[in-house]
Amino acid sequence: MMRLAIAVLLLLAGAKIWTQEQIYHSATEDALLQVYRATAIASCRAASQPAAARTSATNPKQIAAAFASPSRTRLEIGNRDVSVPIWEVDHAAWAMRYTYPYVILEADNPAARCSYDVKLGRASISLL
Repeated sequence: MMRLAIAVLLLLAGAKIWTQEQIYHSATEDALLQVYRATAIASCRAASQPAAARTSATNPKQIAAAFASPSRTRLEIGNRDVSVPIWEVDHAAWAMRYTYPYVILEADNPAARCSYDVKLGRASISLL
């Protein structure tokens, strides 16, 4: 009976810690998005267009206008486009790949994605 009570208490403690972590991460994400969303939009509208946009039928002004009111905004930690293995911690780009926060703006018409690097203050656009 005592083992069951201890197991239940451990389970409740684990659930409490997990819930607190989820609340903390959600609040942190919301705060970062609220603070950096306007800056990300301005940077994405001013960012240079990718080469594919210049050669396609998509007008660069159309892409810039699409980021004025993005359809989706989210926060990502790390840039998947940077190719650095996780064990190469001495690599110059390791922090960009695994720890830098990015505000991601997605537009539907035209289908484009803009990644705003919060630490470096740079935006890069890619067509979807």
